[in-house]
Amino acid sequence: MIGAALAAAAVAAPSGEALVSAAARKLLLEQAERAGWREPQVQAEARAATASRPPACAAPEVRALDTRMPSRMRFELSCPGSDAPGQVFVVRARLSAELPVAALPLASGHVLAADDVVFERREVTPGAELFAEADEAIGRVAQRSLAAGQPLGPRVLVEPLLVRRGDSVQIRARRESVEVVVPGQALDAGRRGQTIRVRNTANGSVIRARVVETGQVEPESMSSSSR
Repeated sequence: MIGAALAAAAVAAPSGEALVSAAARKLLLEQAERAGWREPQVQAEARAATASRPPACAAPEVRALDTRMPSRMRFELSCPGSDAPGQVFVVRARLSAELPVAALPLASGHVLAADDVVFERREVTPGAELFAEADEAIGRVAQRSLAAGQPLGPRVLVEPLLVRRGDSVQIRARRESVEVVVPGQALDAGRRGQTIRVRNTANGSVIRARVVETGQVEPESMSSSSR
């Protein structure tokens, strides 16, 4: 009976490798969830470092030491409240998710439509600047030629130009319920949210203004006061 009970306890108690692997999977899945990526999956394998010893307690805790690269992360397994050195593990993990990618080869300057985007599983690194949803890519412009299957993100897709240099624009200044609109001329090109130089054609003054819509800007001072 005693032998059977001890055997059952041994089976029930997870190994250090299992504890650390589970902690690594949980960490990466949480990071994927924060990024909004669809259907994340994690594979993780932990191996004890050769120079470390297992902690001498029944319920050790896991602490992350270095998780910058899933392909080589480091964790420590130690006894709660103990000053003794913990056991160090190296974890090799892979994180993948269903991401929006180019459905076909796209030329530089192409404005993406819904048919240009499909979802495919790709391996990713936490913190990668990649879109999670197709809507984030649709309407943006390819900065360079994209191959079919290329993951989409702000590094390869930019907002379209809403104002071009020399365009006639409306300078809209709003304060509380009062709005003033005056004609202007763009001295720079700009995308949504970018600040450009604009000449007020009514008085000839040059101001800095933020692009808000096609052919519409607002004075930079108005943008600052509205935030």
